[in-house]
Order: sequence, then C-alpha cells, then structure tokens
Amino acid sequence: MKLDTKNTLFIIDGSSFLYRAYYGIHPLHTIAGEPIHAVYSFCRMIKKLIDTFSPEYLALVWDSPGKTVRHDMYKPYKEKRQSPPSDLFVQKDRIREFASLIELFQYDRPGVEADDLMFSLAREWKEKGGVSVLITSDKDLSQALDEQTVIFEPFKEQFIDVRAREEKLGIPISKMPFYFALTGDSSDNIPGVAGVGAKTAVELVNQFDSLDDMYARIDQIPRERLRTLLTIGKDNAYISEKLFLLSYYNTGVTSQSLIFSPYSWAKARPLFEQLNFKSLLQDMTEHPDRQDKIIAQEQPLLSYDFTLITTLEQLRQVTQELFMAQACAFDTETDGLSPVNCELVGISLCTKKGSAYYIPCGHTTGETQLSKSVVLDALRPFLENPLYAKYAHHAKFDMQVLRTHGIMVKGVTFDTQIAASIVTPDWQKTGLKDLSLSMLGERMLTFKEVVTDQGYENFARVPLNNALFYAAADAHQTLQLKYLLERKLQSDQLAVMFDTIEMSVVPVLADMEYTGIYVDIQQLAAQGLQAAQALDILRTQISDMTGLDLHELNLNSPKQMQQLLFEKLKLPPQKMSAKKTGYSTDQSVLESLARLHPVPALILKYREISKLKNTYIDALPEHVNPVSGRIHTSFNQTIVATGRLSSSQPNLQNIPANVGQGLDIRAAFKPAPGYVFLSADYSQIELRIVAYLAQEPALISAFEAGADIHAQTAARLFDVSLEQVTEQQRKVGKRINFSILYGKTAFGLAQELGISPSQAKEYIDKYFKEYPHVRAWMDRIVSSTYEKGYVTTLWGRRRYLPAIYEKNHNLSQEAQRAAINTVPQGTAADLMKKSMARLYNLMTKEGLHARILLQIHDELLLEVPQGELERTKQIVKKTLESVVSWSVPLEVHLRTGYSWSEVTK
Repeated sequence: MKLDTKNTLFIIDGSSFLYRAYYGIHPLHTIAGEPIHAVYSFCRMIKKLIDTFSPEYLALVWDSPGKTVRHDMYKPYKEKRQSPPSDLFVQKDRIREFASLIELFQYDRPGVEADDLMFSLAREWKEKGGVSVLITSDKDLSQALDEQTVIFEPFKEQFIDVRAREEKLGIPISKMPFYFALTGDSSDNIPGVAGVGAKTAVELVNQFDSLDDMYARIDQIPRERLRTLLTIGKDNAYISEKLFLLSYYNTGVTSQSLIFSPYSWAKARPLFEQLNFKSLLQDMTEHPDRQDKIIAQEQPLLSYDFTLITTLEQLRQVTQELFMAQACAFDTETDGLSPVNCELVGISLCTKKGSAYYIPCGHTTGETQLSKSVVLDALRPFLENPLYAKYAHHAKFDMQVLRTHGIMVKGVTFDTQIAASIVTPDWQKTGLKDLSLSMLGERMLTFKEVVTDQGYENFARVPLNNALFYAAADAHQTLQLKYLLERKLQSDQLAVMFDTIEMSVVPVLADMEYTGIYVDIQQLAAQGLQAAQALDILRTQISDMTGLDLHELNLNSPKQMQQLLFEKLKLPPQKMSAKKTGYSTDQSVLESLARLHPVPALILKYREISKLKNTYIDALPEHVNPVSGRIHTSFNQTIVATGRLSSSQPNLQNIPANVGQGLDIRAAFKPAPGYVFLSADYSQIELRIVAYLAQEPALISAFEAGADIHAQTAARLFDVSLEQVTEQQRKVGKRINFSILYGKTAFGLAQELGISPSQAKEYIDKYFKEYPHVRAWMDRIVSSTYEKGYVTTLWGRRRYLPAIYEKNHNLSQEAQRAAINTVPQGTAADLMKKSMARLYNLMTKEGLHARILLQIHDELLLEVPQGELERTKQIVKKTLESVVSWSVPLEVHLRTGYSWSEVTK
C-alpha cells in the first residue's frame, strides 16, 4: 500500500509496543543491574518504523495507568489479566525518556485507554483531510477503519483497510460492537453471551441491524436454545457492547505538535551511550539520510579487506599465515543443509581483525577457482592438527561437512554460538547475524539477500565476487565475537565451564550426529497399519457406545467432542477451553471424565495412538538420509536454559516406549549388522546430586549402602521399616522424592497422588523433617538467586530468573521453583557432558569401534561391535561412575539388545 506521508499521521499503540518489546527478547541489564531489554527492543521497533515510512506526523499513545472509565461500567473488566512485571514500569520510564529526547509526541489521558485516544486522534486528523495509520495489533481498533484510516500490523508488516477487515470478519465494520456484544472478549474479560460462538454471532449480526433490533425481533430466531441463551445473557450483551465500543474524546492536539523530524533521532545518542546500545549508536550517523542507509545495508562491512583466493600462490600464502598465527576462525559454504550429503562450495578463514579470505572450490558459475582436492590437501595439515586452535560458529556443522570431504577437524576450542548461549542462556537468538548486530553493532548480509532474493538455487550458483563478502564476513565476525565473548566468559567466571564441559563435548556431538542411527522403515510401515487398524476399532467402539454415525464421527474436532461429551452423554463440564469457545476437552478433562464413563478413556487412547502415528510412525521415515540410510538428529547445546541437550529434526529424545497394541516405535531402531546396542543409564542421578549438594546424611548413607531410596523415603514418611513398605507406599515415596526436585506444591502433589492438599502438605512437611539439610539447601538456593538474579549449577552455569523479583506471587514462586530445579537438572546435564567427552576420548584412545548414537538426558545409547561388547561395557561403566569423586557414589545400569526397545528399562 502506497501512502502520501506528507498528509499522513502515524499513531503508535505504545502499550502494544511495550509488551512486545518486553517479552520479545531475553532480559538484559546494565552493569548496575538496571533492566533494559524492553528499552532496547522498543527503540529498535521505533527506528524500524521511521526507516520504513519516514513519517512527517507521528504520535505515541499510552494507556492510562490504573482504573479507566470501563472499570466504572463493569468492575470485572480486564480483571483476569496478570499484574504487569515490576521491571516493566522502570523500563517504560526510560522509553518515555527516549521518546522525549527524539521529540516524538506522546499522549495519554487519566482514566482513558489508548484505543479511545488513537480513535480520537484519527477522527480529528480525518476532519483535517488527512489519512491516519494506526500502528497496532489490537483488533478493537478495527472499529476505527474507514476510507481515511488504516491499520498497520507491525509484527506481520501488513496493512489492513476497511474492506480487508470486513472480508475477514464477514460483517460490516460498523457492526463490530454488535458482534462482540455476543461473543465477548476473553482477553479483556468482556462476558458476551454465554454459549454464543463466532459463527453464530456472524449469522445474527448479518440477520439483524443492531443489538436492539435483534432483541426486538428475537422471536424470528428459529433455534429455541439460542433464543434462551440470548434472553439469559441480555444484560451481558448490552454491557459488552458498551465496553467494546470506542469513545471519542476531544484531544485538543494541534498538527504542529505532531510534526516529527528524523534529525531528532540523533538526540537519543546520550541515552544510547549510557545504556551501551552499540548497534543503535552504529546506525546513528546513517539515520537522517535514507539513501546512505540503503548503501550501508548493501555493503555493511566496507572497511574490511576481504580477499578472494583463486590461485595456488594465494593459497600458499594463506596456509603460511595460518601456521604463523597458530589459530583461525573458519566457516564452510555448502549447497545444502545436510552435512552428510551436501557439497562443499567454499571455505572462509580469518586470523586477525580487518582481513579475511574466501576460498571458493565448488561454485558452479564457470569462473576460475581452485579444485576441491587442491584446497583440502593444502588446508588438511592445519585443520587436522589439534595443536592449532580453530574457532567457529555452530562448529559441529562445519566439522561434519569437512568430514564428509575427508578432513577430520581437530582443535576446535571456541564456538561463538555456544558461548553466546552461556553468557545469555535464555536468549534464543544466537545466530551469527544476530550476534554481530547486537554485540558488535555491525549488520551482516543475510543468505536471503545474497542467494534467495537474487534468484539463485543455492550458494554454489552465486558469482564469486558476490559470494566473497558474505562468506568471508562469517569467519571475520566469528573471530571478533570470539574475542568479545571470551572476555565476557572470563568476567562472569564461566570460562572453565565453557572450556571443560561445553567445548569438550562438541566433537562428541558432531560424531554422534554424523553417525546417525538406523531405523527399520518396513517395521514402521507395519506399525502404521496396526495403528490405523487400532484407530478404526476405537472409532467403531465409540460409535457403538454413543449411537453416532461412524462416517460423521470426527474425534479430532473439539466442537464435536463437546457435543458428544456434554450434550449427548450429559457428562459434567470441567472448565472452559483456552479460547473460551466452549467447554474444554483436553487431556486433564478426559482423564477426569474417564472415571464416570468409558467413552472419554477411549477418546484418550485414540488421541494417543493418533499422535503416535502422525508424529512418529509416519514422520520418521521422512528423516532417513538417502545417502547413509540413517536418521541424523541434531543435538542442541544452546536451547535449554538448564544446560540440558535437546534433540531436533527429528526429536529422538521423545520417542515413546511400548504403548501396547503392537505399537513399539523403539523396536524399529536397530544396530548395524555385527553390532549390538548398549544402554548406559545413570540411576537416580538428580537425587544423588541433591544428596551431595545438600550434604544430607540420611540420603548419603542410603546411596552409599545401595538402598532403595524411594522405599527409604516411604518408610520415613509412613513410620514403617523398609521391609514393611508396600508397593503403593513406595510409589508415594518416589513421587515425593521427584516432586521435591521440581518444587511441586501441596496442591500439585495432591493432584498427582489423588489425595487431599492437606494430606499432601503433611507428606511434604514430614519429608523436610526427615531430610532437614535438603530444606536448608533449597532455602539457600532461593536466597542466593534473589540476591544475584541468577542461579548457578555446581560447575558455574548461570540461569537468570528476573521473575523472582515479581510482586505477583505466582510468578515469583514459579521462578523460585525453577531455581531449585535448575541446580540438580543443570548439574546432571553438565556431568553427563563431562562423561560423554571422557568416554569418547577413552574409546578413541583404546581403539574401540563403539559409537555413541544418542543421549536421552541421563542415558547414553551406544552401537558396539559384538566382539568388543564386554570390553566396552567395562570401560563405559567405569568411566561414567568415576567421572567425579563425591561422597555420594554414582551408579550406572547397563543393558544390551538388538533394538532400542530391548534396552529400554
């Protein structure tokens, strides 16, 4: 959509931007501890708008704090919304300071919401002959749409005019208050008419002129039940219409006060310097001149000297420089994303700031380049020598690509992606381009700009001169980030953990991913048929029990399930659905209803098998690599805040065990011919860590004696001897042992055990009486987290938990539970990584051919040659049990078999 900005007023929904900025990125703080992530994100969002539209008239509108006129109309208005985080208001003050500095007009009014003020400003601007753009994601403001007022949704980057909105809603804009009078709005706690959904509301709105007209002619509605619902909900309908309807206020705002100059942006420099917003400072001089900005985006690193290497003499000089430097950052370019079967297109190298090299060897453009064999032979002595340090971003990928082409890279000592995730462990944006911008203040070219937007099929098709700047920048920025992140790791006392745990496991994970695991596709296909038959049987059983037509029965339809359970079977509703479109039929509801009728249990089984079939049985064959014939999952070190590894593409850590009815997906995972699976599982590792860290004598002595820890806890809870503990009592003991780890409340424990909250509280109190050192240890964790703002594992890994300072009790309690759980879970994750690295190195040293295939949190799955099994078992058990010297012994259980199912405990 094209706009004449000379006569256009852009009106920003400040509250919408604020919340998006707050929740959009990982919490950031100044050295003094001031929260600034929302401030930074908000400034970037405003900057993007200014860059995109060059507005001459601009307004930033805020909600009034506290109660509004709508609360006077209806006291429960918005009462279900949680209190905003306490550090949000501090940042709002900074944001208002920023807006004042750049002379951006701000407007609010006591007791009035931003929606009404934006509507009022737009109406007054329209009367002056101008066009208004409402920058918001709030659907309520759709009421303001007309021929001179449009909405721009900033996060979808799309305009919405009156016709587009009417087409989507299926009603005229003028009737929106009528529509929401019927449906209500759960986000604002506007009640609407209970039982009237969106589809029915559209029908009524199109049938009648208004709410008054509908009630005046209610007898013309054919459905008796609907008439009853509307009659009962009449008062709610009228109050809902009033609550939704936008109100006009005479603002008194002049056109002169709305003028915005892009040159005012420079006035924010002192604030950006104070808060260390490097990327915003970098852009400061570029901002007034949009043409300069475009050029800068096309060539963001013009000051650097990047060299294309296409001759033998150049290659000789580069290799000589590598050996003299004894370290370098490197990156590979490929024609695909699978390192097992992609082609190497080129390698970039960097030994110092200001210069970098790109060596093309697989471009298909017909230009002069060195052959792949020549390049690899020249680089092999450096890349395969562990004495020379290598730095990379997401090193596993580059190591695997080069392994595919005959080079075993050794000596990778720094991965900038992993380092960034440790410095800011909850921040998911650890891509090289993101880090370059946020940490170095330098924008890099994206793959989309260089390849996709230019119409190239892959990077191999990119001309060499175009590829140079993109590829060389990857190695160059990796090296600069290495220096910066290394200092940060040292200052935060995280360097030892990074070196000895995270980096030590990188070659292990690279090898695991490259090796992959075999899956019997034919066996999965057979299970797929069994699953389909089981689903048909379940549908038939449900049809027979309910009398519903088998061909019309859709067990995946929430609406049909609502009708079946609550209308047909007359079962009691438990709660409303998340979207408030009817009664919930989720798993917890079905489990509760299964005690009253057999059909909910059948629906649960149907959903379980359906998910099994769709998520695993049908999907896993698509992940089998056509070259290796194996599945190559990715193990991620940078995603889980506690440091646990996660698995993706596909997730092999969530493969379920045998669910019955012939469905055992793990049975399809098999070792290679001549090999056998070996499973090594740490026994109760997190409980052992708690015993060690808390120095709880009763737990330590139990583990030293090899006692059944769950039975011991049960004996202490129920005041009986170990010999007298029943199976049911042991289950209670086991559940409480693990509930303590996860900080479960008495209410949560009561739900799990099917007992009263008071009984659950008695169990918890008795537990802490029997194990007082555990209680003291947990209190120390919470106290330390509150003092520092983060919790640490045994080896120093940090997890920031700003929500612990929340005034909202529930949010603060949740953060406390997360702090307690992070210590044993994160320590267990770090211990497992140490074990994996030690085991991998020892097996390599011993010349064993066993291969680690999977890590499932506390368990390793190995593929072992049959002739090496006994020797490997000895090494695995000894290595894993001796990785640390604690007062609490570690215990590892070994199992062998010819499928994953056979070694599953």
